[in-house]
Amino acid sequence: MSSQLQSIEVRIEGYTDVWVYCEHEDGRLTRATTEVIAGAKKIAERVGMKVVGVLMGYNLGDLVNEPIYYGADKVIYCDDPRLKDYQVLPYTTVLSDMVLKLKPWALLFVTSEIGKDLGPRVAYRTRTGLAADVIDLIVEDFIMNLPTGRYVYKNCIAQVRPDFATRIAKIFTPKHRPQISSVRPGNFTPLPRDESRTGEVIKWEPRFNEDDFQVEVLETRRLPKSEVKLEEANVVVSLGLGILRDATGNPRDPREAYKMAEELKRLIQEKLRLKAEIGSSRALIYAQLKELEGLITKERQVGQTGKTVAPDVYIALGISGALQHRVGMQRAKKIIAVNTDPNAPIFQIAHYCVVGDLYEFLPRLIEELRSI
Repeated sequence: MSSQLQSIEVRIEGYTDVWVYCEHEDGRLTRATTEVIAGAKKIAERVGMKVVGVLMGYNLGDLVNEPIYYGADKVIYCDDPRLKDYQVLPYTTVLSDMVLKLKPWALLFVTSEIGKDLGPRVAYRTRTGLAADVIDLIVEDFIMNLPTGRYVYKNCIAQVRPDFATRIAKIFTPKHRPQISSVRPGNFTPLPRDESRTGEVIKWEPRFNEDDFQVEVLETRRLPKSEVKLEEANVVVSLGLGILRDATGNPRDPREAYKMAEELKRLIQEKLRLKAEIGSSRALIYAQLKELEGLITKERQVGQTGKTVAPDVYIALGISGALQHRVGMQRAKKIIAVNTDPNAPIFQIAHYCVVGDLYEFLPRLIEELRSI
């Protein structure tokens, strides 16, 4: 075979459209689901396909139109009393059956407890691959170099994700369909809800296996929701291990930095009328400092293994900016970084870089806000 560039015809005829598995609570789509619909629209438009929302549950009612209001072109829904409570086996059976019969080109999940549970099982049953914790979706050609030649797979999804917190990787599924991804919340901006949008709504009749219902749900209880709303904040003030020392290397009580961050948050909300929240680096949380016990907790973590945020302003205080942290906040519109190390990686993406002592910077910033 010639070593010249060749275009491979993979047997994936008939696969079309980008599906989004839609999660919902209390009769509403989750915000993360609306984000993934926006991400699906980005790649669907690139290849001339439609976005299809997939809904499963019981007594769905008017919810079946919500994916269309948020940008989907079509909805396929399954409304059945046996789907009232999420159980992985019956949900896997129904969704896999849909995929095998209707052949979507791509299938996107939210990286959530359900997405991480359901997505891999559907990928296994439909004999395809899955990329987890994706932070971006791009359509491009995939090139494979082999001893027999250099091959090109046209218009694949480059599923972008952090790779072991040291670099960004692109994952491809060139030979199989659908291309399945779970997308981390916070990486796409939902489209405005528009009730004037219309689209096709199709009811799917489920078929179950006898052994799907090995678990009986006796009771469901709602866990209390966290009061920390990082994803909703206009301004996030994040603390890192740098709060343990000042610019001269002298130890500092981390509670002092936390109290200043709290005061900064209060002033932003009162003076500027913006939602503000306190975040943290993973390193500070896992340091388990006694002084910050109950204050800097896992629900405040920003980064690859924490929350992904995209506020108007992100203030990084004493955070070096390792990749695993940057992927959780790099979509902020403006980034202010304060660090004593002029070579800190955070400065590579910051819009405003302050090489200096946060214990000198914060009091000055607080005083400026108080004077407004």
